[in-house]
Amino acid sequence: MLIRNTKEFLKKTLQKKILCHDIGKKRIGLAISDPKHKIVTPLSIFNRDKSFYSNLLNVVREYNVGGIIIGLPLNEDGSTNRMCQFILDVSKNINNFLKKNKFELPIFFWDESYTSFEALERTYDLYKNIKSQKKTIDKFAAKIILEDF
Repeated sequence: MLIRNTKEFLKKTLQKKILCHDIGKKRIGLAISDPKHKIVTPLSIFNRDKSFYSNLLNVVREYNVGGIIIGLPLNEDGSTNRMCQFILDVSKNINNFLKKNKFELPIFFWDESYTSFEALERTYDLYKNIKSQKKTIDKFAAKIILEDF
């Protein structure tokens, strides 16, 4: 269920883990919080292909997820753009898929502007080259979105 109010989302996810999505054209990065929302861990990266939904369902079950935050790359003036519309469409598909599989999870959107750049800076020393860094950057961007929330 898509939620528009922060308080309502927090109420529904009280003492539950939150899964964060950084949705891109090719990949989706995931990060997860602890039930108290104090610790955030980069989790994994899924290709945005046919296996994505079954992989997502496995994560929701395995980690007993109570809610989902999805990053939305708003413009500097707070307006939406084409990528936002793409992400909203993907989010509706995620919501419908979860409902079909008997998971009624609250979904909330959070501004993800510049999180990929911040993730690149934070992880610069972890990788030998930019190419390998960029392959894993999405899960670190999801971590930053969830920490910011």
